[in-house]
Amino acid sequence: WLYNLNIPIDDNWLIIGDFNFIRSSENRNLPGGYVNDIFIFNEIIGHLGLLELPLKGRSYTWSNMQGSPLLQ
Repeated sequence: WLYNLNIPIDDNWLIIGDFNFIRSSENRNLPGGYVNDIFIFNEIIGHLGLLELPLKGRSYTWSNMQGSPLLQ
C-alpha cells in the first residue's frame, strides 16, 4: 500500500509510524536483518521521494523498561 501512494509533487507530506522495517542492518541492536526487506523498504522510500528525519537522543525508539534493557 505504501508503494502505491499517489503523493502530488507540489504537496508536502509527513508520514510517521512504526513500519516494522529497517533501512540498514546498522539500525538493529542485534546482528541480522532481512536484506530483501531492507532493499524493498529503501526502494519504496526512494520511489516516493521521502526523506528520513534524524532521531535526536536515543538510537532506538522502543525499550522494554527492564533493569537490563534490551535496547539502549
